Amino acid sequence: MRITNNRRDHRISHVEKWCRIQLGVISICVFFVIYICFAKSTWSEVRHQIIVNVPPNDESLPGPIGLQEQLNNSIRPTYNHQSVPPGFLVWSPECQMPSLDPLAADVMELFNKEKYEECSSVKPLTRIARNTTTGAAYLVLDERRRVSFYYKGNRNNKLDCCYQEIVRSGANKTADEKFNLSRCIDFNKTIKLPPKIEFLLVRCKSGGKATYTNTHAIVRDRPEIRETLNQYEVASEKRPLSVLMLSIDSISRLNLIRAMPMTAQHVYDTGWFELQGYNKIADNTYPNLMAILVGYNNTLAYDECQPTIPGKLETCPFIWQSFRDAGYVTAYGEDEAKISTFNYHKTGFVVPPTDFYLRPYMMAAEKNLHTKLKHSLTLCLGYKHSTDHIYDYALDFATTYKNDPSFGLFWTNTFSHNDISDPSSMDGKMKAYLVELETRGILNNSMVVFFSDHGLRFGPVRHLVTGLEERLPFIFIWLPEWFKEDHPEIVQALKVNRNRLTNPYDLHMTLKHILELSERITKLPPAKSCELCQSLFQEMPWNRSCQSSAITEHWCTCSPYKTNDKNDAIVNKGVKFVIDLLNSELNEYSNKTFRLCAELKLKSIFYARKAEYKSAHSPYDVYMFVFEASPSDGVFEATVKYFIKRKTFELSGSVSRLNMYASQIISSNMSYNLRNVILPKLY
Repeated sequence: MRITNNRRDHRISHVEKWCRIQLGVISICVFFVIYICFAKSTWSEVRHQIIVNVPPNDESLPGPIGLQEQLNNSIRPTYNHQSVPPGFLVWSPECQMPSLDPLAADVMELFNKEKYEECSSVKPLTRIARNTTTGAAYLVLDERRRVSFYYKGNRNNKLDCCYQEIVRSGANKTADEKFNLSRCIDFNKTIKLPPKIEFLLVRCKSGGKATYTNTHAIVRDRPEIRETLNQYEVASEKRPLSVLMLSIDSISRLNLIRAMPMTAQHVYDTGWFELQGYNKIADNTYPNLMAILVGYNNTLAYDECQPTIPGKLETCPFIWQSFRDAGYVTAYGEDEAKISTFNYHKTGFVVPPTDFYLRPYMMAAEKNLHTKLKHSLTLCLGYKHSTDHIYDYALDFATTYKNDPSFGLFWTNTFSHNDISDPSSMDGKMKAYLVELETRGILNNSMVVFFSDHGLRFGPVRHLVTGLEERLPFIFIWLPEWFKEDHPEIVQALKVNRNRLTNPYDLHMTLKHILELSERITKLPPAKSCELCQSLFQEMPWNRSCQSSAITEHWCTCSPYKTNDKNDAIVNKGVKFVIDLLNSELNEYSNKTFRLCAELKLKSIFYARKAEYKSAHSPYDVYMFVFEASPSDGVFEATVKYFIKRKTFELSGSVSRLNMYASQIISSNMSYNLRNVILPKLY
């Protein structure tokens, strides 16, 4: 058969050609409509980014002069129109802390604005009502919502409800791990609660099926606490300043601006003091919080407080005990009970550390209520967010004791700890809580510290230059108007300290300063781990360094880093030094015959950076490495000093793990460095 190649045989008819054109146009239109619909539904939620207007530096404050002139003359900066040059948060011969862009393109590729999600489409059946005159508390059953909890919506199925008191019940090493529920007390309508009940679990059944479970927490004006408060009020003429500390775990200053712009703009617009140079002192929550509460670094916090031994935490000089000794009422609450600061691989407290202690309630709620997880943490706990249980209790505490000296610390983990984008879903809610502080008059008598412990410690963002933001948590301080009028020098100091190097030890000294100002307590000693650290109510030294502030090079952000060739011989020797150091610790874990841990080997070096500025007389250079090791595929960050003349290395601080996993066995006896190598990155 002959094959022809007649072009006319393959011609498309005019009608067929026109039909194909029409079909193509229709397809394009359909695709365009789908694209527009999708874009409209997502742009407003994901693409749109509110830009936070950060106030400029106070023009009345001292500004910089040239760095070389400062180095030559060692003098304070002259007055100028700004306190730091553009591109820096802190500027002095000893500290040049760079200011990074919160909306940098590389980090925004990893960030997505998330929508707020309600925890239930049905409103809760019960709530707590308070008589502000008598202090009585009532368990209210909302009759309008009763129909929602009949079995299958059938009114013929009777609704039977009862409540149980939640009571802390453990002893010794289980004291912080157990709770009891009392006998269930029946109720069918609003009922007055006995004055001793502070935590309760409500259950309802209909048609033989459980249809409703909820928990409630109440802050009582306890008679024994009221008696102590009255005694101190009679004996003291000085008006004490209350302290309310609200913390969101793992949010850097930049991620507050990036993920929670409404919250950030609110504190900028309403007169809060910011500390832009606030630098963390250690890796995770426990040491950074212990620096605030006790004045201890990580080594002392473990060696002297021994949190794995029952009863030892109570022997540490927590600042809340000093406030209690000065006649303050105290409170502490934290969500995600399994990984809370003093209980994750620790025994917690045998004796409740504060007058009001929320842990038994949170354990009961987490065990009995419906939960919704997000990134492995409890986003929803019953009818509201886990965070709401903490901040609602904080508001109740601060309101109940609004006119009394009080100290409260309230900590949340669940919506911020594991992902850079998660906090964006709670932006509006967090702003609402801050507004509520003003609405209730809490801001009239309290210093409020709104802060975090560190930024996000693991994940892809930590591989970026912006990832260094995790060393700079956000912190804002509110002071009442009367206190600012009485202490203009404190106002001036906080304005100056906005762009000075500060740290958690300074916050510890500030809390002690408040106690001294109350004149209810004698002068308190300096922070044990940083004797040169001082109150934020005093102007920080202009030429302050990380060394004088007890911040190791690994955590110090005072020196901008420049990229170094990762194939450089010094870099490769430095990484080998770190791996050898980790392996030497791993070698200690054996069963006397075989080693229990595989030897770490270098898989790849992601990047290397070298500190850009150093003292002219410094005998060493500072390098930071991020590398991957096998067989664990762990990604690590380490800072080392390279002594130029000796050609030797020294590890600065601890080794940070930047990726998260939970497959290795751990031991409570492991060193802090080794825990960072194999411990799941939670705390």
